[in-house]
Amino acid sequence: MGSQSRPIAAAYGPDIWGDKFTSIPRDFELWEAYSRESDLLKNEVRSMLVSAGGEWTDKLILINTIERLGVGYHFSEYIEDTLAEMHNAHAKIESYEKYDLFTTALYFRILRQHGHRVTSEIFNKYKEMDGNFNEAITRDPMGLLSLYEAAHLRTHGEALLDEALTFSTYHLKSMVKSRDSDSVARLAMHALEQPLHKGVQILEAKHFIFYYEECPSRNDVLLKFAKLNFNLVQMLYKQELSLLLRWWADIGFESKLPKFRSRVVGAYFWAVGSAYEPHYALARIMYAKTALALTFNNDLYDAYGIMDELNEYTKAIERLSVDCIEGLPEHSKICYTTNLNIMSEFEEDIVKHGGYYDVSDFKEEFKTSMLAYHQEAVWREKNYVPPLKEYLVNGEVSSCLSVLGISVIMGMGHADTIQACKWVRTIPKAVLAAERQGRIINDIVGYEDEHNRPHVATSIDCYMKEYGVSKEEAVVKLYEMIEDTWKDINEEFFRPTKVESPYITIFLDQMRVFGFTYNNREGYTHTETMKDDIEFLLMDPIKI
Repeated sequence: MGSQSRPIAAAYGPDIWGDKFTSIPRDFELWEAYSRESDLLKNEVRSMLVSAGGEWTDKLILINTIERLGVGYHFSEYIEDTLAEMHNAHAKIESYEKYDLFTTALYFRILRQHGHRVTSEIFNKYKEMDGNFNEAITRDPMGLLSLYEAAHLRTHGEALLDEALTFSTYHLKSMVKSRDSDSVARLAMHALEQPLHKGVQILEAKHFIFYYEECPSRNDVLLKFAKLNFNLVQMLYKQELSLLLRWWADIGFESKLPKFRSRVVGAYFWAVGSAYEPHYALARIMYAKTALALTFNNDLYDAYGIMDELNEYTKAIERLSVDCIEGLPEHSKICYTTNLNIMSEFEEDIVKHGGYYDVSDFKEEFKTSMLAYHQEAVWREKNYVPPLKEYLVNGEVSSCLSVLGISVIMGMGHADTIQACKWVRTIPKAVLAAERQGRIINDIVGYEDEHNRPHVATSIDCYMKEYGVSKEEAVVKLYEMIEDTWKDINEEFFRPTKVESPYITIFLDQMRVFGFTYNNREGYTHTETMKDDIEFLLMDPIKI
């Protein structure tokens, strides 16, 4: 076995955060004061929901506001019951006729988000005899924006919603250009940059709080509750991140292998995006640790080890036991033992939190991810450019969305955790959608960086070779495939679902956070491109 490793050619750069999050003092007095007031306001908001007027429109607008402010999880049971009742009351398409565009689109979006089968035909009344949308609706800015947001819940074969998205996008862009920067125009501009259905939920909640504060019709009780809630959750995030950074420092990984990426803050940002609700603290920690393990293993396979060393490392990974460590070079030993230690910690954490399941599914999916990394290393060494289908079969696995999703499920600790982990390992449509989107979008934004060093062929290279097209043409087609993944996962929410919808939401949320991270940037490797976003979410509280 060779003893020399290839130097990393990628210019990863150091972690930009220093000790900014390492030691954050917790203001217990402020925490207690916020908590007391938040509890009182929460009761008031619950009363609002219960006593909302008889008009479905009023209830719908209130539910929408509560959810967009990031506090819907406090009232999830009531919201689910109300929406089910609303769906039953509107069983016939004629029931929608009295609603205006804003309300019709709002109804469609919220009920679809909650898994109810609402037909897209309810938008036919806004079309002319020639089949085009009525230009009159372009003079209704909030209705147009509501249609735009609803159209993102489209599934395969819904040509009407494809048309609605094209129509609303075009006219919203025109509106933004022609109007002064009022609150509606700013909301529309933000929606065009980051569509609601594709946005990181807790990040979008903070943006919406600032928008809602400017609304003349705002409810001040609800607004203050949302502000307090966000600040309390952010305080929790800061403490979790501080603990995670200290854990990482204790491992000493960064000092032992300084050429590998150290991305603790980025990994935690992903964790928050994938499980933002405060009671999922363990899920966030397990997700972040998994993301860090995948990062250093990726660096090992991608740029550090020579092939004969990687062959031996992969053999050890397939067994995942302590006695496999002998004979590995020092950098591989460090990666391998850190993998084992993280899995051992997970087992201890599960027991500590009252869980009765093991990490076997996690281990198996982790092995599968490493085998996919190894396949890419083999292709790289052989300069092999596979057909796109062959590439994606492996590349979807190497996106690691499955093992990351299982880490969240384990951390949630629900009674059906084992069943949910088994579901993930069957690679259902929701999981496959997340994996495919994650792989392709990473390939697109990381293309230039990766082609400055030895690297496996990407989906762009595979498409270009197979179809004889330019890079630009390949990227267009790959973005179309990404759009199809959103349609795939939208379909998975329709009731009845094979597992509880929160498990499907994990993969939707991962698509959201990956889409945000790789939106015209390689935000995970080049953390500086996400600095403002991370500080906005994790550092800056909202003024009460």
